[in-house]
Parts: sequence; C-alpha cells; structure tokens
Amino acid sequence: MTKRILILAGMLAICLLFSLAFPRASARAKLVFHVQQDASSVSPASSTSPAEIEKTVEKYQKALAARPDNFRLNLEFAHFLLKAERYPDAIDFFQRTLALQPQNEIATLGLAETYAHVRNLDEALAVLRSARTHHPKRVAVLKALGHLETETQSYRAAIDTLQAAVHLAPRDAAAGNLLATAYLSNGDTAEALLQFDKVLALDPENQTAHFVRAQIYADTDQNEKAFADIEKVVAAQPNNMAARAVLGKILLRLKQCARAAEVLHAAENISRLDTPSLFVLANAYECSGQRELASKARAEFAAASQRDQEQSENNVQSLHLVEQAYALALQNKFTEALALLQQALEQNPRNGFALSQQAKIYFSLHQTKKARTAIQQALAIQPLQPDFLYVNGIIAEREGRLEEALSAFGHVTRIHPKEADAYFEIGKIRMQRNEREKAVEAFRKAAALSPEDAEYKNALAAALATGHRIP
Repeated sequence: MTKRILILAGMLAICLLFSLAFPRASARAKLVFHVQQDASSVSPASSTSPAEIEKTVEKYQKALAARPDNFRLNLEFAHFLLKAERYPDAIDFFQRTLALQPQNEIATLGLAETYAHVRNLDEALAVLRSARTHHPKRVAVLKALGHLETETQSYRAAIDTLQAAVHLAPRDAAAGNLLATAYLSNGDTAEALLQFDKVLALDPENQTAHFVRAQIYADTDQNEKAFADIEKVVAAQPNNMAARAVLGKILLRLKQCARAAEVLHAAENISRLDTPSLFVLANAYECSGQRELASKARAEFAAASQRDQEQSENNVQSLHLVEQAYALALQNKFTEALALLQQALEQNPRNGFALSQQAKIYFSLHQTKKARTAIQQALAIQPLQPDFLYVNGIIAEREGRLEEALSAFGHVTRIHPKEADAYFEIGKIRMQRNEREKAVEAFRKAAALSPEDAEYKNALAAALATGHRIP
C-alpha cells in the first residue's frame, strides 16, 4: 500500500516538472481566449450561493427519485452540476444520460467539456472522437474536437478536423477562428491570416479575430494594421487589459507616446498591468517626456521582474525538492524526506504535491491525524487532483470513515475512469460492508484495467467465493 502511494506521487511530481518545460498548449494557441466574454456568457451557477445550489440539487434529486429514467431531467441536472462546478457528479449524470440515449450529441459534448474541466484531456478526446464517428457532420462536435486537439498540440489533426467544420458551416465564425488558431499554433501564419480575413468578412465586429490578427501583425512589424485591429477591440471592450497592453505597445512603436501612456495608466488599470506592460508604460512615459513617472514605472517594473523571477525559481526548486523527498521516502528515510518537503513548502506554500507527499509519509508512519491535515491542505489547493483524492480516501478508509472513503474513490473513478487502484479500494470497502455484488463489480473493473495485477485477480476470486471475506 505505502509503496503504491509513494510511486504514484513520484510519477506525478516528475510529470509536473516536465509540464513546466513543455506546456500542453502553446501561448499562441491560447491567444484566442484572451478576448473577454460578454457578461451574458457567465455561467448562472457562478453567481449562485452554495445554499441555493444545494437547494436546487435537492429538487433535482427529488424529481429524479420519482422519474429516474427521464432523459430530459437527467440532462438538465448534468448541465446544472457542470455550471455549478461539481464536475465528478456532472460526469456521473452525463453518463447516466448517455445510458438512456447513447450517442446523444448534447450529452456527449457536456461529458467531454466536463472531462476537460478536470484536465482529463485523454478521456475528453476519446469521447469526442467517438462522437465524430457517430456524428461525422455535426459541426459542434467537430469544433469541440478541433479545439481540444489544438490544446493538446495535435495541430495537424486539429487543422483537418476544423477544416471539415468550416467546410460544413462556412459562415460559422467560431469555427473559422478555431481553424485560424490551429494554423497559427502550427506555425502557418499566412494561412491563419487568410482564415481571420474570412471570419472578419463574415463578421466585421468579431473581437477574437481582430485581437489575434493584431498580434500577428504586431509580431511581423505591420504596426498600422495591428493598430487598426486592436483599437477596435479596446473600443468594444475598454476593460480588456490584454487588448490594452497590445494597443499600448503598438502606440509606442508608432511614436504616439502620450496616448500609449494614457491607455496603460488609466487609474483603474495600473494595478492590473503585467510585468511586460509595465516596461512598455515606462518607455511610453520616457518617450512623452514624463521622466518622473517613467522612473517610477521602471522601479515598479524592476520590482515586478524580481518577484516573477523569484517565484519562478522558487516553484522549480520546490518541485525538485519534492522529487528528492520521494527518492528518500522510497529508501524509508522518512525524517529526511519530511525535512525536504518542509523546505519545498517554504519555497512554494501552494505546492499541493509536497503536501500530498507529506500525507503519504505520515500515513506510512501511522500518524493519520497529520496525514489527514496534510491531504486536506492539498485538496484545498487542488480539490479535483485525482492523486490527492485517492490519498484522502486511503486515510479515511484506515480511520473507518468508509462513506467518506467511498466518496473520495468514487470521485477518482469519475474523473479518471481508468484508475484501477480506486476501483480496488472501492471493492474492499464494499466487502467490509457485505455488499458483495457491488464489490465484485468494482474488483472486475480493477482487474480489467490492470489484468497483470495478481492482487486484483485474487480479490475478485475471493469476492466470488461464497462466504469469503476480503481482509
């Protein structure tokens, strides 16, 4: 048990290190999402109090108790849970909905979106690729799949998928923007520009197209063209700081220094400027002869740069310390490992993996109270991290809090359906509660996911044997 937990922690720490060096999606792929959404696009649940959400959940549960096979009701509830950011439960109800109407497009898209929210991109892609097989001409499916393929850096696949979407719906501006972004992410700036031109011919006020095209023009020193695009975005969205930053940079290049400073120094914006924008602001003040303000802005830029560098270095160092602690823990050098993990948390107090590793070591030392405190702190930082949920379940199981353990393991299997360990633990708890049929189901899933694991096979065989209990 201890080794299983420690190995998982080490693998996740190493994966996190690699993710810093090789991000899943390029900066350019993210450009399209810098344009702010309208207020009308904000999820209703985002402004709803927890008490109101709970009341609505109870109403749906009561209605579903009377009509459990009602497709519309299950689908409505799944979407409500998604908007309320109750992602594991949303996954469960989207799956129930699909059991009632397999291949339903709306439910499929909802399930894929929920998997994407919990960062299980492999499952999201699998759901969407299956949907494309069954709905090859559904533009919504193609757009969702192409967007996700871009995010996972499968740029060629994304281009093929989104070309199909644009072919089916040539007047769909969103599909056009997604295709242009895929081209841009793949390094094909010329094709991206052509596609943005097509979008703007259809929808001259499309802010996403204007924003990203302005970035392309700015990167290629076509400053007049960049200015025309980005000015439209700022006029439509004056509080969009990403657009203001681009406009300030372009105005400075065009020697419109006073206006560049004005764009960036609006009283309500100065505290929201990122580090590169502070540099532009300082140059704009200098260029416009406002030397005192330029000196102040340069000081703010220097301080921000130092903070950024220190934070970056601390985060990387913190991850390295977790990796070193893992190696020591495998040698049963728990005291030394805990010392390194404490250093890691001093470097980065929000390193959830350091807290999770702490919890695993305390668990191995039978200090369950400390283990529970550490894993709860990790979950406060990343409440849907599968490893953290799994460890929380293990601790709850040892303490005899079986319902809490089942809930934690259930969340793991919803977020990551291929997590055999969680199914195995569910099976063990079901056996303790004399729920043999449910135990057999869980052990079968574990054994099917990891057929080479003898422990899972033995547990399944024991559960099937009449009168036999799992220790």
